[in-house]
Amino acid sequence: MRLVVGEGGVVSEQPVDQLPGSNLDAGGPFNQRFPVSQGGPSPIIPSVVTPPPVVPLPDPSYGGGSGDLTIAIENKYGQPLSISFGCNEGAPGFVGNPQPTGIVDSASYTVPSGWAGRISIGKDHHSDNSKIEGSYYGPGKGDIDVSYVDGYSVPITCSIGGTAVTGCNIELFDQECAFPDTLTGNGNVCQNSQRINDMGPASPFFSPCAGAAYTFPKDDGANIGEQPGSLMECCIGKDCTAPAKQKVQKREQSFQGLHHPIHPKANSPSLLPRSHQLRTKLGVRGSVHVHKHLAERLT
Repeated sequence: MRLVVGEGGVVSEQPVDQLPGSNLDAGGPFNQRFPVSQGGPSPIIPSVVTPPPVVPLPDPSYGGGSGDLTIAIENKYGQPLSISFGCNEGAPGFVGNPQPTGIVDSASYTVPSGWAGRISIGKDHHSDNSKIEGSYYGPGKGDIDVSYVDGYSVPITCSIGGTAVTGCNIELFDQECAFPDTLTGNGNVCQNSQRINDMGPASPFFSPCAGAAYTFPKDDGANIGEQPGSLMECCIGKDCTAPAKQKVQKREQSFQGLHHPIHPKANSPSLLPRSHQLRTKLGVRGSVHVHKHLAERLT
């Protein structure tokens, strides 16, 4: 209420919101912006709600362009394989939006600038299969590598201009997938125990490929070291070309004969590789290539 002096000096009381010309008039500018509560003239200030950011999803409708990267894959594994695809959140998808499928001889897939994701390959569809992974931001701006960080299913190498630059062509299943790693996927995948250890080192099963394919998260020797142009050629199988940085270029042929059930004399000391004989004397277990310095001491 407010005291108002009228004609003849008469003093009267009037509510504030009924004063002529007041901004608090019903329907006045103040009440239009801040509604008056029923309990009195106190304004109700509305809260300000900030909407969550919109994260764009992969766009499957993208039709391709001149700055795209083609990943060509040749299957030399000797049997049909399964192949599936994944993209990082917010990144554009593969051109044509390919779905999980099979690969018999060869296939090629195209990714646009801004892509980041992976291609998983194995005997069956499994999240821990061997992978071709990377990111691409136009010709000369990208990074593609072969990763066994999640696990191993088949050997993969990738090349630029005919030169192998990443991956490992060793059939790691020529040795046993054992603790600390885990055999899974119906026996078709060796799950990598070092996936949670950024700095590794590689476990005995994966160590022959360390520095060539990613065998733990920071195994950065597997990085291609040069940028792809518009074509990355990848190959599946032990007959694929190995990159020069692959430390073990070829397994000893006798390795596959060890502990073979139809060769009862295969474990005879005289038939074992000399490096394995030394390892047996020293009580060292595991792959003959895990501790490469032992073999070097025999030469």
